[in-house]
Amino acid sequence: MSKVRTARVPRRGARVLRTTLAVALVVLLGALAGYGFARYNDRQHVATATIMLHPLEGNAYSPGGRGDDLVNLETEAQVLRSDAVARAVLQRLDSPATPAALLSSVSVSVPPNTQLLEITVRARDDETAVTRASAFAEVYLEFRRARTESSVFGRTSRIEELVEVREEERKAALARLSKLSPTAPQRRLVEQQLQEIVVQIGSLRAQLATAQAIGLDPGQVVTPGQVSPAGATADSVVMTATGGIGGLALCVLVGVVRRTRAAALTVRDLDDLAGTGVPALGVVDDPDAPAEDLVASARSAVLAAPERPLVVTVAPLTAGVSALFEPLVESFTRARYEVVAVDLARAADRAALAEMVLQDAVASDVLVPVAGFRHGLQPLHPDRDHPGFDDLTASAQMRTCLEELAKRADLVVVHAPALSTPAGRSLLRASRAVLTEVTPGSSTRSELLDLQAEVERQGAELAGVVEVRRSAAAASPGTGTEAAAEVEADVDVDADASAGTEAGEERP
Repeated sequence: MSKVRTARVPRRGARVLRTTLAVALVVLLGALAGYGFARYNDRQHVATATIMLHPLEGNAYSPGGRGDDLVNLETEAQVLRSDAVARAVLQRLDSPATPAALLSSVSVSVPPNTQLLEITVRARDDETAVTRASAFAEVYLEFRRARTESSVFGRTSRIEELVEVREEERKAALARLSKLSPTAPQRRLVEQQLQEIVVQIGSLRAQLATAQAIGLDPGQVVTPGQVSPAGATADSVVMTATGGIGGLALCVLVGVVRRTRAAALTVRDLDDLAGTGVPALGVVDDPDAPAEDLVASARSAVLAAPERPLVVTVAPLTAGVSALFEPLVESFTRARYEVVAVDLARAADRAALAEMVLQDAVASDVLVPVAGFRHGLQPLHPDRDHPGFDDLTASAQMRTCLEELAKRADLVVVHAPALSTPAGRSLLRASRAVLTEVTPGSSTRSELLDLQAEVERQGAELAGVVEVRRSAAAASPGTGTEAAAEVEADVDVDADASAGTEAGEERP
């Protein structure tokens, strides 16, 4: 025993040492990356230009805007970084670059409580940065002036057109008036129309004068492009520390992820469910003959469910067929409980249940006695096709149909597809109690916890979890594998009707 302990200590110490070295390496690489980024930023050449804006008609910062919050100046800052302005700058500089590439190096800010825009440009050298910053300042002021001129021109043109129309109307009225005698009855009406036209022309001319008097001063360049101090935008010490902290945070994140994955380890036996709150009933060593005490425990767990009528779903969690379904039905019937056994691995049971969901039949039409206290299902119209059974399991009518069957007996026991399949999940809504089976190495604790939460959300109860230990021969072709495929596949009911009937005759 001492040799074993002596051998484990160095391995554990080596693991801790490797982890420590890995964390140190990641932190070092993060610090180096931060330092390199800071040095790269220090080599960037930055220039800044400042412009002062005047309120203009047709621009975001207009005479009608509020100057206290300067929201419109934020809009002006965004417009300055538009493609239209960038194309005008490139045209002035005669540069072959694209607007997107140019704008990637430009930023605009609004100093608090000012009418200023600060334009910051990065470039490969100081001269280029200064030239571009100044060009942006000048071009944007021209852009604002052009927008105002366009707005004013559109307004004045419309007013001038209206003045011309009214002048024509005035001339026509004067012509009609000259043809009328002083005593003509229409003369008074024409004189009144002429007076109204003259008043309208006066009003339009006043509007035209106001529009033409709008100021066109877009603002001015307060500070042309100037080179900013080198390294002002990136501090090496700060960036190095940030990189190191980022590397450490990455290590912590990896550790959290690994712990989360460790919490979802595969369930190797029921002992792995200790402390999870999932009810573990026992182990089935022989799927063909489960122990009677385990079946009795499962029966007691089902009968402890508080609600009636009782619909019990028995299904594996991930794949395969249930080893507990038939023994559980027999246990209930021996205890003199009226049981309706619904085996969804049989095409006949699926067809009968589909007829009830589609309201082609009622419970009394499909319910048939099998033996003693056991009842089964037989379709009323076996020649009909009922495709898409998985979709029917998700219908609201499925729960109603199963509860209707339960009213004619003490309980309904449903052999469902694997609960990880859509059909199996859908049947949870129609169940009052659920028994599930897990195979060692095929399920995780998180899957069982999710199932328990889902069952409780549906207002049901997870009665228990049973571990089924299947031998290698049980998974060979012709046994459990083919049956599992039949449960999970959406097959044609008519094509499989005869096979389903034979499967039902093989029940005990």
